[in-house]
Amino acid sequence: MSKLQRFFTGVVETSDNAKENELRTRYYCDRLSNAVAALKQIPAQSPRFRLIHVDGTRGEVMLEYANGLGLKHDLVVTVIEVSPMRLAVDVHAALRARFVDMGWNVQAISVIYAMLDRQLAKDERLH
Repeated sequence: MSKLQRFFTGVVETSDNAKENELRTRYYCDRLSNAVAALKQIPAQSPRFRLIHVDGTRGEVMLEYANGLGLKHDLVVTVIEVSPMRLAVDVHAALRARFVDMGWNVQAISVIYAMLDRQLAKDERLH
C-alpha cells in the first residue's frame, strides 16, 4: 500500500513485501507464548496503548492506541509460528475515525516492534 493510500484510508499493514523497512514483517526466535506475553505488557510500558483482547491460542492481540491528538487507532498484532522456535509478527493498524493518517499508524507499529525487539531474540535470517 502506498503512502498516499495509507494517508487517505487510515489503514496500514505490515508484510514481507513492504517497501519500507519499518513495515516489514518481523521474525523472532522464541515461543508463541513468550511473544503474546510481551505484547500483553505493552500497555504497562506505554500509556498510549490499551489492551483490548488476547487470543493466545491463535496468537492475536488487539490493542488500542491514542495518538498525540487523542484519536484512537485499532491494532491487531498477529504472531504466527513459522517453526517451533521461529515466529513471524505482523500488525494491522487502522485509524478509528474517518480522518487522514499523518503517520500515526506507522509510529504505533514502530513502538510495538521496538518493544518486541527488546524482549525477544530477533531472527535476521531471510524469510
